[in-house]
Amino acid sequence: MNNKIAKLQTGENDGVAVTSDPDNQRYIIDMPNSYDIYWKFNSKDGQYSFARRVEQPDIKRAIFEVPLVNLESDENIRNFNIKINEARITAREMATERETMESVLCFDRAHGSKTVAFIYKAPTKGFAVGEILHSGKFFVAQAAGENDEKVFIRVIHSTKLLQGKDEFTNREEVLRTRFPVGSLKYLRYDDQGRIAAKDYQPKQVITTEPAELSPEQREALKLFSEKNGQAWKDKLNIAWTSGSYKALDTNQTALLQQVRNQFGPEWLIKLKTDDLYPATVQKQTVAKVKLKNVAM
Repeated sequence: MNNKIAKLQTGENDGVAVTSDPDNQRYIIDMPNSYDIYWKFNSKDGQYSFARRVEQPDIKRAIFEVPLVNLESDENIRNFNIKINEARITAREMATERETMESVLCFDRAHGSKTVAFIYKAPTKGFAVGEILHSGKFFVAQAAGENDEKVFIRVIHSTKLLQGKDEFTNREEVLRTRFPVGSLKYLRYDDQGRIAAKDYQPKQVITTEPAELSPEQREALKLFSEKNGQAWKDKLNIAWTSGSYKALDTNQTALLQQVRNQFGPEWLIKLKTDDLYPATVQKQTVAKVKLKNVAM
């Protein structure tokens, strides 16, 4: 290593470590695996790559190598030091925002005996819905539900929510506008780690009573109940789920599906078989039962 190389900012600071590897004629930079921190080492200087990323098992870290041939001039060394210094400043800013965010949200969101747990991984289902709790320069936090012991908060790196040079240049303003604290957002994750966001509108709960059954719908229900006995409602629920209506023609099947769409499973639970028959028929049935009992 010559005197020029001695001018490099080696050592570890703010989670970014620079070490020499004379046996392989290179320098190694070990830093947090965040695009905000390593992006300048991931880009090209002019027509060549100043550094090359090295594969390693720890997904929380990013390692780059810089060959000594890329550090032969004072200009290249100065450029290297600028990149290292900016990476360390960003790492420090990110750590500060993360610590402050977690401290505030732990205080605000914990209740009763429940503690707050932060999730930094993408959801397994590929989407997430919840209230925005923090919108900063490097992180956006979203409510992710709770159980008997914990309140969960999902934390998203803001680089996954930004697109284009203009958005990155004005990132704090863009994020505050697009993800204001208190808003409800639906986030969709793709295979590349990108995230599409839109406002979430909860479905309106209909509280009004449904309309009466049409004569045709009532007849279809009566026919189904007579064919399937006492457990007809359970069998109808299964048919609604599977879409398979045995021993019924197309018109009857369509009418039963109309009932499903218009009234729903909860209505079926409350429905009594007698409700399918007019009051006069019910009285006649009761009278027949009484006569039968007298005859016996």
